Amino acid sequence: MNAFDPLDWIHQWDDFEMMMYARSEPDEPGIFMQVSRRVQREGAEEWEILYDRRIADIPAGIDEAPGTDAWEERVLRRHLTDHPQLVNEEKRYLAEFLAGRERER
Repeated sequence: MNAFDPLDWIHQWDDFEMMMYARSEPDEPGIFMQVSRRVQREGAEEWEILYDRRIADIPAGIDEAPGTDAWEERVLRRHLTDHPQLVNEEKRYLAEFLAGRERER
């Protein structure tokens, strides 16, 4: 396996960025997706977090020690392999999320 590279779990398009990560904490373990939007304010670029949501359980059979880079790499690679449409699914979720925010205004 290659060295852990957090950039493998980041996808940017237009003014959005999605980042997948795994948590091993006993109170809230799982695979999460954080989506942010680029905003220009007074000439400065900022990233505002739109949402940070749990998308899956930790798969069984991960041999690495929970919380390590090797563990997170294995967890995320397995999830991405098992869910090859993840990026498209998250973009659909984001569109629904943004549409819901517009309806609230």
